[in-house]
Amino acid sequence: MKILSVAAPGNGSGKTLTLAAILTAWPGRFDTVKFTTVFKDGVNCPRTERACACRELHGRYTVVTDPVVLATEDTDTGRLTRAGARSVLWCLTQAGAHAEAWQHLRGDLLTGADLLLTEGNSIIPFLSPDLLVMVMCPSTPRERWKPDTWPLVSRAQVVIINSHESSRSEIESLAAEVAAARGGERPSVEDVSRPLPAWRGSLLGQSVERLAGYPMTTAGGA
Repeated sequence: MKILSVAAPGNGSGKTLTLAAILTAWPGRFDTVKFTTVFKDGVNCPRTERACACRELHGRYTVVTDPVVLATEDTDTGRLTRAGARSVLWCLTQAGAHAEAWQHLRGDLLTGADLLLTEGNSIIPFLSPDLLVMVMCPSTPRERWKPDTWPLVSRAQVVIINSHESSRSEIESLAAEVAAARGGERPSVEDVSRPLPAWRGSLLGQSVERLAGYPMTTAGGA
């Protein structure tokens, strides 16, 4: 199984949009898992309704497999489902339970997976992904950045500055910081809300093509 992981400093950076762009460009190719670390009830949960699975978490981790729940409108998993994922799972885990959650997923739920696309930071040390993508947005407040942001920036094969609704000066300032952390290597700058084939000469597109062994579909991309 080949693994592509997408990470970000915090919510609102453009992770899910980037995953959706990849899934749309390779429809039906990637099994997908969204990882959410639950530090206490409701914290860091991407959903807000009272019946959220975060608030129902019992034990050290829970994997949501119900396709009706996963396809719910206006949720990250629903967007990934509609973007063309082969399958979608949502793994909620307490801090410190990532290793056993991954063991369960890999051994019981992903046995037929060839290409796996994941969203989430804390799971990455346990996945050792073949391709790590870091998505950053200048408008994400620094106080919300996760502690592993800069280590992941240094480690990632692809770093993308999400230019959607950001000013040129904000983009250039963050790009300079990233380049300094990566020995002078500048990040890609893309509007991640656009289809991946429209990212002309995209390092991400080229990297995913090498990983997947299939060219992206260009339908509706230009």
